[in-house]
Amino acid sequence: MYKILGICCFTLFFQTIWSPDIFAEQKTYKIAGEWALPPFSFKNKDGKLTGINIDIMEKIADYNGLDFEYIPMGMQDAEKALKDGSIDAIVGSTYSTEKDNQFDFTQSYFTMSQSIIIPNAKQNDIHTLTDLRNSHVVLDNNTPVISTFLNMRNTNLTTVSNQYSGILTLLNKRADVFIGNKWTADYYLKKFRLENHYIILDEVIEPADYTIAVKKGNQTLLFMMDNTLTELKANRNLNEIIDKWVMPQSNQKIARLEQFIFWLIIILAAVALILLIIYIWNQKLKKSVHAQTKSLHLLNKDLQMQRQNIANSKAFKDQILNNINTGIITFDLDFVITSCNAKASDILNISAENILNLRNYPTLIRLFNSSYQEHEEKNGTNYFQVLVLNEESERKVISYTVHKMYSSEEIQTGFLLSMNDETEKKLLEKKLVTQEKLHALGQLVAGVAHEIRNPLTSIKTFIDLLPSKYENPQFRQVLMEHLPTEVNRLNAIVTDLIDYARPRPPNIRNYYAHELISLLAFHKVTMEKKQINFEQTIDEDLVFYIDLQQIHQVLLNLVLNSIQAVEETKHKTIKITIDKMNEKTGRIIIADTGKGMKQEEQNHIFEPFFTNKEKGVGLGLTLSYRLIKENNGDIYVKSYLNSGTKFVILLPLSEEREAILS
Repeated sequence: MYKILGICCFTLFFQTIWSPDIFAEQKTYKIAGEWALPPFSFKNKDGKLTGINIDIMEKIADYNGLDFEYIPMGMQDAEKALKDGSIDAIVGSTYSTEKDNQFDFTQSYFTMSQSIIIPNAKQNDIHTLTDLRNSHVVLDNNTPVISTFLNMRNTNLTTVSNQYSGILTLLNKRADVFIGNKWTADYYLKKFRLENHYIILDEVIEPADYTIAVKKGNQTLLFMMDNTLTELKANRNLNEIIDKWVMPQSNQKIARLEQFIFWLIIILAAVALILLIIYIWNQKLKKSVHAQTKSLHLLNKDLQMQRQNIANSKAFKDQILNNINTGIITFDLDFVITSCNAKASDILNISAENILNLRNYPTLIRLFNSSYQEHEEKNGTNYFQVLVLNEESERKVISYTVHKMYSSEEIQTGFLLSMNDETEKKLLEKKLVTQEKLHALGQLVAGVAHEIRNPLTSIKTFIDLLPSKYENPQFRQVLMEHLPTEVNRLNAIVTDLIDYARPRPPNIRNYYAHELISLLAFHKVTMEKKQINFEQTIDEDLVFYIDLQQIHQVLLNLVLNSIQAVEETKHKTIKITIDKMNEKTGRIIIADTGKGMKQEEQNHIFEPFFTNKEKGVGLGLTLSYRLIKENNGDIYVKSYLNSGTKFVILLPLSEEREAILS
C-alpha cells in the first residue's frame, strides 16, 4: 500500500516536472510473451495477435504514445533474453520470490490459480489435489504449482515447456491429469471439440499473480507501466479488458446457471403452484368430503327415520288390516295371492300363511272371476253369494267387492278383494223377517177382526131385534136400508184382504207416459166441483216398462188421497209431474197442498190397516206399495204438517222403444 502511494505521488511529481519528451528518444519497445497461451495471448483467424496481454500492452502504448514490438518466445527463452537485454519486457510473467531477485515486476493485473483437467471417466475418482496421488500428471514447467507436485509422494509427473503441449499430452492419453490455466484448457478443448469428454475442476491450486517483468534496474519502463496500470485500474479499463476475455467463459456458465436457475424457478413455481392447487383442491376436497359426509350422515339419519316411519306405517297398517271386520286379499296380475289379513283367513277358515302359498284356491278363483265380471258390469257394487267353503259343505254368505290396484304411476299392479261374512246377518234377517211376518199377521188379524166386528155388530143387532120388530114397518125400512150396506162393507174388506194376500202376477209391457194418467179423468169432475186446481207436466216421449192396470190403481188411489187432503185447505192444488230421473228410471211426482202428515204417521203409512181417515180401511197405501214393488219400482213420501204432501214413484223405463212402435 505504501509502495502504491509512493508511486502515485511520484507520478504526480513526474507529470508535473518531467516532460514526456524524455521517451522521445526510444518509442518502440520489444515485448516478449508466450503468445500461444489463450486467452492471454493468441493469434486470431486473421493471424493477428490478440488476448488479454496484447490488449493491456496496447492500452499502455496508447496511453504513453509508444510502440511495442511483440516477439513470441517461450517463458524460459524470454527470461534469458530479458537478462541479456535482447528484449525490454516480458508480459504474462508470473511473480515468484526466486524471479524477484532477477527481474523487476509491475503490479499484478490478473490473479489466477491453476485448475485440474481430467477425463469424464475419472470424475468419480478425482475431486481435489490430494486425489492425484498415483496418477500421471502433466503440467507446464513454469507454473508455480510445480513445486507442490515435486513435494507430493507417489505422483508420476511430466513437465512440458508450455500449456499447449500439456493439453496435447492429456488429449493423446499420455497422461491422466493436466494442471494448467482453465481458460487455456477450455479454449483448446473447444477447438478440438472435446469439451464434452473432459471436466475442468475449479480446485484452487496456488494462485499466481500475472504481471509484466522488466530488466532489473529499468525503473523508467517499470514506472511507466506501473503508472499506466494504476490509471487503468482507477478507470476500470483494466477490468473491462479482463472481463472481455475471461467473462465469456463465465458468462456462458452464468448464462447456463441463470438458465438453470430460471428453469429451476419455473419448475419450483410450477411445483409450488401444483402444490398450492393440490392444497386448495385438498382443502376443497376436505370441505366437500366433510359436507358430503355430513350430508350422508343426514341422509343416513333421514333414511333411518324413513325406515322407522315405514316400519311404523307397516305396523300401523297391519294393525288396522288385522283388526278391521273386513277380509282383505290382494292378487297380482297373474291372480297369485300377495297378501291376506287375519279377518280374511278367519272367513275362509285357512291360515294366512297357507293362503299366501295357494295359487289356485278353487273357491277364491271362482269368487274372484265371477265377482270381477260382475264388477265390470255393475261398476263395483256389493254382491251377496252363498259359497261352499269346505268338504263338510259348510255354507257361508259373503258380501264382497273387487277393485283394481294401481301404482303411483297409474299402472295396474293387481286386484283387491274385500269380503264380509254375512252369514249371521242373513240368519238374523231371516229371523227378523219371520218376526215381522208374524207381527204383520197379528196386526192383519187384529185389523180384520176390528173391521169385521163393526158390521157384524150391526147385523147381530138387527137379527136380535128382528123377532120383535119385524112387524114394525119403520124397523123393516131401517133394516132394508142398513143391512145391505154392512154386508157390502164386509165383502169389501174380504176382497181387499184377498187382493193383498194373494196378488196376481203383473202383466208388464211398454207404455207411454200419457197412458198412465188416462183414467184420472174420472177425478177431474170431482176436482172441478170442489174447486181444486189440477196441474200436470208430462214428458210425452217417456216409455215405461210396467203393468198399466196396477199403476192406474196406484195413481187413482194416491190422487183420491190428495183430493181428500186438500178439501179443508184454503189453497187447493194438486200437481202431477212425469219426467226422466236417469237413463233407466222414470219418475212420477204427485204433490198437493193439503194438511200434510206428522213424521210418526209417515213412518207407518205403508203398514196394513193404518189410516187417519174415519171410514178408511188402511189397505190402500199398503196395496199401492206392493204394486210398485211388483213393477220393479219404488215409492217415497215427503210430508210436512199444514204444508202438503209429495209422493215420488220411481218406475223402470223401456230399453227398446222400437218395441212400442212396432
